[in-house]
Amino acid sequence: MKTILPLLAGLATVSGATAAAAEAPVELSANAAIVSDYRFRGLSLSDRDPALQGGVDLTSRIGLFAGSWASTIADYEGADVELYLYGGYTAALAGTDLTFAANLYLYPEAKGVNYVELSAAAERTWGAVTLGVEAALAPRQANVDKANHYLGGSAAFAIPGTAITAKARGGYEHGFYDRKWDWEIGASYSRSIFTASLSYVDSNYGGADEEGRLGRGGIVASLLAEF
Repeated sequence: MKTILPLLAGLATVSGATAAAAEAPVELSANAAIVSDYRFRGLSLSDRDPALQGGVDLTSRIGLFAGSWASTIADYEGADVELYLYGGYTAALAGTDLTFAANLYLYPEAKGVNYVELSAAAERTWGAVTLGVEAALAPRQANVDKANHYLGGSAAFAIPGTAITAKARGGYEHGFYDRKWDWEIGASYSRSIFTASLSYVDSNYGGADEEGRLGRGGIVASLLAEF
C-alpha cells in the first residue's frame, strides 16, 4: 500500500507525458520481493524458509486505494500461498497521515481459514524521524470464533546523507494467540527501484517445541523491487 509521488521542482519545463502522469486520477504500482523468512507479526509463516512475494496497488488522487498481495507459505491446511486483498482510504490531518482499511486474508485450497480484518494506522514525520501506530481487529466471523486484536508501533530514522533507514517496530496481539508480543529492529538501503533490508525479528512465542520454533528470534533478509 505504498505510493511514491515524485516532486519536480526547479524545472523550467515539464514533458507532456510527465504532466499527464501527475494528473492521472488513478495510479498503478507493483512490487516483487524475495525474503529469507516470511514473518508476520513476529511468527514465521514460511517455516523459516525463503518466500517469494509480490503485489499490485491502485491509488487515487482522492485517497481511495485497493490492492492485492501474495506470498508463498508453508503448508497451512492444504494452502501453500497466502493471498491478501485490501481496500481503504488515506488522508492527511494536521501533518499526520491516516489510513483506514478492510483486509481479506485468503488461503487457496484450504477450508475454513479465510478471514476479514479491519485496520487503522497513523504516521507522522519530523525531519528524518517517522513514527507510526497501528491497530487491527478481526471480529468474530465464520472462521473466527474469538475476536483478534493487534496494536503496534513503529519508528524509522533516515540517516542523513545516506540511503539507509534504521527501523524498529513492535506489537501486541491477543485472540488468535494468548498475549503475544513481537518486535524487530533493522535497517534498509534503497537504490533506484530496489530496497534491501536486514532485520532481527523475535517474539515471546518462541520455544523448544516445533511450534515455538516459528516464533524464535532470527535474522531476516529481503530484497524488494517497486515499479
